[in-house]
Amino acid sequence: MTARRWAAALEAGTLVVAAQLIIGLLGSRTLLRLLGRPGAYTGGRLVDPATWRRARPIARRVDRVADRLPWRAACLSRAVATRAMLRRRGIPCEVHLGILGTRPLAAHAWVTAGGVPVQGGQVNGVTALATLQ
Repeated sequence: MTARRWAAALEAGTLVVAAQLIIGLLGSRTLLRLLGRPGAYTGGRLVDPATWRRARPIARRVDRVADRLPWRAACLSRAVATRAMLRRRGIPCEVHLGILGTRPLAAHAWVTAGGVPVQGGQVNGVTALATLQ
């Protein structure tokens, strides 16, 4: 693995851990303020394929690192870390928060770039509640 990839993996791991700490320590209002302002959900239509192609490898890196942690990193931690890495690189993205209609209090978070999910993927049966830009 090249030094550049190691640096990206270290950044991803640090951000996932930081996101889990922030989620655990801060209230939901503070977390929502940190995530960004509410926006309109694009409904998953492809807006910019070039943006998606730049964002997808970064999101995959976050998922690979999170999968190797000694604990389960939830979708919200992964989404927060992915958003931070994409924003740091100037790639526009949105974090989406939703609930699963089939189970009580089951939620999901995912990230889109170019109007298409790059991390977390929208799960079938999830109703989008908030889109944060």
